[in-house]
Amino acid sequence: MPRRLFILLPLVCTLIACQPVRNAQQTVALADSLRVNEGVTCDDSLALDEAYFTLGRWRLVYPSAYARACYYYGRMLRNRNDQVSAMRAFISGTHAPYLQRVVPLPWFTDYHILGRIYSNMGTMCHHAGEFELSYDMYKSSAEQFNRRDETTLYHYARNAMALQLAEQCKHDEALSLIYAIEQECTNANVRTKLWETKAILYYNIAFYDSTIYAVNQLQQEGNHETTGYVKEAQAFWHLQQYDSALYYAKVVMDHPYASDQDKYHMLYILMKHDSSTGKEDVQALSSARADLDAEVIEPLLQQLSAAVEVLRQDLDKKPHYIYLCFLLASICLIVGVAWVAKNHIKKVTIIEQEKHQQLSKRNTEIRADIKQLQTSNKALRQENNDLQIMHYAHQEKIIQEIENNCIAINQSKDWKQELHWKDYNAFCETVDRYFLLLATKLKTTNKLEEKEIRLCILVLLEMDNFTIAKTINYAPNGIGKYKYRIAQKLGTTIRELRQFLIEMAIGR
Repeated sequence: MPRRLFILLPLVCTLIACQPVRNAQQTVALADSLRVNEGVTCDDSLALDEAYFTLGRWRLVYPSAYARACYYYGRMLRNRNDQVSAMRAFISGTHAPYLQRVVPLPWFTDYHILGRIYSNMGTMCHHAGEFELSYDMYKSSAEQFNRRDETTLYHYARNAMALQLAEQCKHDEALSLIYAIEQECTNANVRTKLWETKAILYYNIAFYDSTIYAVNQLQQEGNHETTGYVKEAQAFWHLQQYDSALYYAKVVMDHPYASDQDKYHMLYILMKHDSSTGKEDVQALSSARADLDAEVIEPLLQQLSAAVEVLRQDLDKKPHYIYLCFLLASICLIVGVAWVAKNHIKKVTIIEQEKHQQLSKRNTEIRADIKQLQTSNKALRQENNDLQIMHYAHQEKIIQEIENNCIAINQSKDWKQELHWKDYNAFCETVDRYFLLLATKLKTTNKLEEKEIRLCILVLLEMDNFTIAKTINYAPNGIGKYKYRIAQKLGTTIRELRQFLIEMAIGR
């Protein structure tokens, strides 16, 4: 019993340890299902928090699951305006495919979720005004999507790259990238997004008419997000078409999904150029804009700036020296093992060659012995054939001797009296020594009676049925049946009975 407990205890401990990991994986799978099927993320903070930290302890074993937990946990923190913690979670997700950012883990496969992580980091950098860093994040996102051959998401990421170039006023590079996406991508949603990027690009280079045209194209494609309306309102404001600017500003303010930043910009247009607004209303709008800036915009920008600073520190952080030493030691160990294995294989090859030569020599000797044995067997077969020929010749001589004796007995006038018929042993000895041998075999081996043995000897002497019946005191008509029964006992037929008895007599 103690031995059984000793064997089962590690298994029980392993099952207990793996239960939290299974629960964490189920939480991540639920978040995946909600995102794919319903377009929302899991908002169970307790479950996601536990999954994030549990899989963090097992991240070297389950790096793909840990990356997904980092993504959903970071998305939840972003929705709750905890931008710094969200950035830390995303950074942990980017480290999931590596051992301390040095050694890649070959069993990491979820590059899709890694692309989404980089995309969220790029969005946070964009809102913080760090367009160059945002461009790098979106570029990393595009690389991850390209590794999975996810064409649509890859072009979405490239469109975001073009947007960051536009925000940096790198107009030629942005236009070149937009043109390349239009040539390569056929997805309608991506091409619609390109009009939004063009609108922002045209607005940044003060092409306000082109900005309005791009926004109109965006709306015709069915995209009614507030970004296009904001740019259109600002473009009309710069063109001094204040009525149109006020119209689109009110559209943004009434839009249910308008962001606080968009409302902040539209409050300025409403406050400055709405002729129907009284002095008190202007003061109210100004106060609302100030409150929005103080309560939402400024804290959000501060958090985003802090999150970007965390990202910069992570990017500037160099891999720890001990892990580089570990990597170098591992490489040296692998090279050493390979060298030892190579020498061992060389020695084994030499030994195998020597064994092969010995086997070849032994095979040559065996072939020579086999050839000699074949020659000997051929001589033995020839000698055996000669002996069989001599044996058959001797048998034929004996058969001829028996036939001559039978003829002599048939020609005798009083053979019955002379050959002591009553004593068939004496009779057999008088006739031929082979008859006695035959009588002995028929009696001992075939269990024939005396009368049957006599009949067999008379058959061997070629007596007719009448003479046989007279000699053994049997009815002449029944001799044929009698012969038939004896032939059956001996395993032959009446026609071949005499030849069978001759062969038995000579011992064939």
